[in-house]
Amino acid sequence: MHKFLLLFCIIIIGSCNAKTTFDATVNFEKIEVEKQGGKLKPDSAYEVSAEYYNPTNAPVFLKDSILKHTKLLFASWFDLKGQFDLNASVKKHFDEYCKQITENNLPAYIAFILNIAPEDVYQNEHIISFTYNWMVYEGGAHPNSGKYCFVVDKNTGRKVSYKSLIKGGEAEFLSIAETEFKTQSGINPDEKIPEPYRFKDGKFHLADNYRVTSKGLVFYYDPYEIAPYSFGIIELKLPYEKIERLIKWNLK
Repeated sequence: MHKFLLLFCIIIIGSCNAKTTFDATVNFEKIEVEKQGGKLKPDSAYEVSAEYYNPTNAPVFLKDSILKHTKLLFASWFDLKGQFDLNASVKKHFDEYCKQITENNLPAYIAFILNIAPEDVYQNEHIISFTYNWMVYEGGAHPNSGKYCFVVDKNTGRKVSYKSLIKGGEAEFLSIAETEFKTQSGINPDEKIPEPYRFKDGKFHLADNYRVTSKGLVFYYDPYEIAPYSFGIIELKLPYEKIERLIKWNLK
């Protein structure tokens, strides 16, 4: 009897200590919200059009992580404390916007036009990579726009930086990336990266904003990050044939 109880306890303890994995395909639905205020007064407008990926079959820890990092994009404009209710948050923002217009002495022209659209979700056995496009216009000479990307580990839910995927030294990876940047920008590989590109301290670096695709890693520098606004979003593609030997997918 005692031997049976001891064996039972060992099995239970071992089960509790065992790490769980989730390597199934995560399915998603797109949640959409739209709000149009039209012209609230002469030359004033309000328009929100947004979508995001909502996981439908992910375990709780993974779903919570995905929505947590998704909220960070929307939190740039909306109050998202507590439950992730984008419709309610947009309505609150719209009401406050209308109050500003009617109660305050604002300029003749005021606008809030926001568009957030999912571009891609890619996953393999170990990670899920999300890419969103965003554009906002709040008056002024031009709208602002950019990419919002994040990658999560399927097994832990943790956000994955590109440095987490590199095995061995980062220096070799950066050297390959700089060569690819020069090639894709039409710069001689033997030359320094010229103006108008401006990297901090004059040293090439990779953008923190990146995504994983079936063909390689793609890095995005937002307008003004390393070049003038007129350059737009600068995209750097690192194909697997150049970097695959330096990449690790199993992050345990």
